[in-house]
Amino acid sequence: MKRTITILIALFQGFIIAFAGSVSERVYVSTDKDVYIAGDLVWCSAFCFDSSKGVLSHESSVAYVEISSISGTVAKGKIALIEGRGSGAIQIPLSASTGNYTILAYTSAGKGREDLMADARLISVFSTLRTDRVPGGVEVLGSEEYSGTPDGGKPSFGGLRIIPGNVARTSSGAELSVVNETGFPVSFSLSIHREDGIHSPSDATMADFLSIKTDFSGEAEDSDGEVFHGHLIGSEVPEDLSDLSLRGVIAFPGLANDVYVSRFNPDGTVAFKTVNVYGNRDMVCEVLSKKDGDFRLVIDSPFLNVKAEGVPPLKMSPSLESALIERSKSMQLERKAAADTLYDFMPKRESTLLSDTYCISYHLDDYTRFPTVQETLIEITPELRIRKGQGGKPELQVLLQGTAYDRPVYTADVLTMIDGVPIKDIQSLLDFDSMLLGDILIYPFTYQFGELVYKGVVDFATSKRDISSFKFDNNVVIVDWQGECYPVAFTCRNYPSGKDDLRNTLYWHPQLELKQGETTRVEFKAPSYSGRFKAVAEGISSDGTPLRTEFEFEVIRP
Repeated sequence: MKRTITILIALFQGFIIAFAGSVSERVYVSTDKDVYIAGDLVWCSAFCFDSSKGVLSHESSVAYVEISSISGTVAKGKIALIEGRGSGAIQIPLSASTGNYTILAYTSAGKGREDLMADARLISVFSTLRTDRVPGGVEVLGSEEYSGTPDGGKPSFGGLRIIPGNVARTSSGAELSVVNETGFPVSFSLSIHREDGIHSPSDATMADFLSIKTDFSGEAEDSDGEVFHGHLIGSEVPEDLSDLSLRGVIAFPGLANDVYVSRFNPDGTVAFKTVNVYGNRDMVCEVLSKKDGDFRLVIDSPFLNVKAEGVPPLKMSPSLESALIERSKSMQLERKAAADTLYDFMPKRESTLLSDTYCISYHLDDYTRFPTVQETLIEITPELRIRKGQGGKPELQVLLQGTAYDRPVYTADVLTMIDGVPIKDIQSLLDFDSMLLGDILIYPFTYQFGELVYKGVVDFATSKRDISSFKFDNNVVIVDWQGECYPVAFTCRNYPSGKDDLRNTLYWHPQLELKQGETTRVEFKAPSYSGRFKAVAEGISSDGTPLRTEFEFEVIRP
């Protein structure tokens, strides 16, 4: 019985993108606190709303976040969305000047809004290593005047309640509980952070965000993953782009699942429909064409680089010196701590394009090693062979599985890759040092990638997942690409003992869920210093009611 595996999902996009209908999406971002030091991580929890209904939107799969001052954008990030919720961390650069900044998030559907800045909220940033200030963005007050200035304390509302647990003692475990007293399931973020007398720049909340009414709609093209847009550049860009042999390819070295193919539009533009690509990665951009020439694929930035407007000045005072020094120490110690002691990784959208179930794998160190790739294929992989193809050039052939023929069927319509990056010239593979290869992964079935069909996929994986020594064609460009933030919770449950623990944020969970009437107990570790702290829960119920509650407590020395 003939067995054909056909992949029609949106990983290899060789078709015109089918957009979802028009939607009205807005994104609110809650953060672990409102005041930061340059170099800090801003822990974000994203709530993507269908503004026409006032509930979470399930359309877009990525939110774009910008942190900006009146001088321009200083930090950007992407947050993967699943059913309207997502999370991530964006680092404020050490070069950021002291001042107030806006944090703004939007989806592809909201990029055309004229009143987009209405969705921005404020955070304050202090630079403790530089004297730079946002131009006209800082107001220095005397100590008494500053202490008498309202700190923008935020109100509580909705049906969440925080119940304290045991007394929090320095360098010891502590706990609290959050109760859902609404009549609906709720989704919320929870932050536990220090209150050190530095004023919040604003008292705006999610309730204020939802009270803003706006009339707009846009296309939610990022329905199952981010859509990358690009275009051709070069002195020899083909005039006839209707030639269906001209394809754009983007790949992220490491996994065969992270490669995408699409045909160019007549105007030289191209779009790739992907799943979410996480982390900062090298991206390989390539043009597949029958003709060689001076033309390359460039991927466009998805960010708007919105310039903040109407930002009030940051109020500061000499009395904040000791608090800022402590925050600076906290930031530096956190950056030195091992990541796996601080973070809990959360579920993320995974690619299932090439399943291990249908993979024939050869780990080359389990066999006698051979000096050339061709000898390796002859002696180790009976499913693969090299033959002369069109024009006498070598081609890789795969023994196709699941065919109706009684005899073995080899096919040359193969997608050949090295570390997940497509290879156009098989000779360059044969010239590669075979001792650098670690595994050969063979998917010997028929795969349909949009309008493109490959009868087999082969990935040559290097031992160190390093393709820097591989010789690609001249039209291949490798660039740094910013993918979606990894969704993690900053729980610090395994923070190293016996060290100075000066954390300012003790606990952050961006996506907690509670059913009607349900209670969750949260355990966290108190720092090695005493002081006042605040627990803040902010979120939304399933009927669209905004929720916020907070509880203040002290960490004391035993």
